[in-house]
Amino acid sequence: MAALGAVAAAPLAAAKTEVDRAEIAKGAEAIERDPKARAVAKEPLAKCRAALDRAARLRAAGDEPHARIADTVAQAWLDAARDLVKADSALADAQRAQADAVDAGKQVERTRAAVEEATMQNGRVRAQLDAAEREGKDEPARTSAVAADAGAKPPAPRAADAGAPKGGKK
Repeated sequence: MAALGAVAAAPLAAAKTEVDRAEIAKGAEAIERDPKARAVAKEPLAKCRAALDRAARLRAAGDEPHARIADTVAQAWLDAARDLVKADSALADAQRAQADAVDAGKQVERTRAAVEEATMQNGRVRAQLDAAEREGKDEPARTSAVAADAGAKPPAPRAADAGAPKGGKK
């Protein structure tokens, strides 16, 4: 039974050097320096620190094989923390992209409405032009000044004549 436990622990007991332990600690510190990342990865960072502390205690007690396992556990928790930070960043990017897409959709809708309005206005102007052309073709062309005056309204009375009695002087 003890042999089975040793076989199961063998992959976890990958040799961790002093440099590897320092890199794990630096990686944890890097995440902790960023307040947002620290908040996102709070739990895995705490477990990483605990595993590093456990490895140091085991090493101090002379239990190097278990200390290496604890170092490997610390590395796994650090990797989990990094993954959480990356996932949070990707989520924020996706949310920004979604908001941008919604804004673009609204802009497209406004543009579509403006194009429809311009198309309707164009149709109204075209109908007015067609009506004006038909009206111009229905009436004969006025070729002389007398004919042009015949279709015109009589001149309006002048302001001075407005109060005078009709029919001349009495």
